[in-house]
Amino acid sequence: MMRLFLITALALSQAFVVLSQHTEAAFHIPSTCNGPCQTVPHTCEDHARQAGLPTDGWEVVYDNDGQPKCRRVAVQELCHGVEFIDADTKEKKCCRDASGLTWIDKPAKLAKCCAKDHVWTSDNGGGSWRGGCCPLGFHMNNGICTPNTHTPPPLCPIGTHLIDGKCVPLPSPCPQTCGNGHGGVETSCTCTNYPVCGHGKYLGIKYGHCYVLSFADGEQLGLDRDKTDYKKNGFFVDIPFKVCNSTTDCSRGKEVEMGESFSLQDQHGLYQDPHATKGWINDAFGGAHMEFTLDANRAGKFTGIPTCAAGECALQLHGGPAGGALAYACPMPMPGLTFYGNPKVGQKLRFSEVTCDDYEVPLTSGINLK
Repeated sequence: MMRLFLITALALSQAFVVLSQHTEAAFHIPSTCNGPCQTVPHTCEDHARQAGLPTDGWEVVYDNDGQPKCRRVAVQELCHGVEFIDADTKEKKCCRDASGLTWIDKPAKLAKCCAKDHVWTSDNGGGSWRGGCCPLGFHMNNGICTPNTHTPPPLCPIGTHLIDGKCVPLPSPCPQTCGNGHGGVETSCTCTNYPVCGHGKYLGIKYGHCYVLSFADGEQLGLDRDKTDYKKNGFFVDIPFKVCNSTTDCSRGKEVEMGESFSLQDQHGLYQDPHATKGWINDAFGGAHMEFTLDANRAGKFTGIPTCAAGECALQLHGGPAGGALAYACPMPMPGLTFYGNPKVGQKLRFSEVTCDDYEVPLTSGINLK
């Protein structure tokens, strides 16, 4: 029996291997002898220490051949932010930016993580929505981010304005309201500017040319007044965006093709800037709002696919680290934009060409289509 025990111990001491989370390589654990060959096996921790690996969390497991190995099962990850437990899934997570963390039960570390300068709120409506992330100063109501203070005035369709709480048609020199065409229903006039159309692998837009961007309902992509966020129907609209090959090359060139990247340069700049310094739509993704930036290293890189929106030509833009679709960042009346992961779910934009000269009126009269 003693001989059998010694043989077994010797076999075990020569069969241990170390598996770490960083390598698939296996190696035998050498044994030592005290006196006339009395086997003294190393422990998993001893051999991990010799190999320069962490010594905690090791246990003996057996492979398909019944051979013992050492495996590290307790591996701690480093959170570059604030660790919390998701209040719904009870999963341990890491919130990268503390400004987006909302504590539900702080002693229990239960929380919800949103994008920077956003907050998670319970839904105040009577529907099935539990809650969601909204910008600071808003709360969730029936699935829509609603201002905390007052009810915003109703948004009137293009060609109308608000008088005594009602949307009234604007006076126009044309038989019908001018805009971006609205599928050819409107009669053309001096300011009518139809979106450019892609064809085949071409997007319809050209490097070095400028465009006003609008959504399927005709609302334009504009800039906020008090922040630098780009929003649907922002405070400042009619912004010419130049399509640039890179942040160092905005020269006039060929038509952009599918798969080719471009950046969008804001030709107006910020309203407080007397020099009207041009900037870029930045590279925000994952719920962070796209903003105006002067930092060329933060300029977003876009690609596009020709498509249609409300019966007119449009582009579905993609970008971000995962190549996600351009989409609304939050469910609110004047949403910002971001890149989310799903490349098929996004908001299409219409590109209507205008002159890059801010002072030419109307904007379409000086376009060089070559």
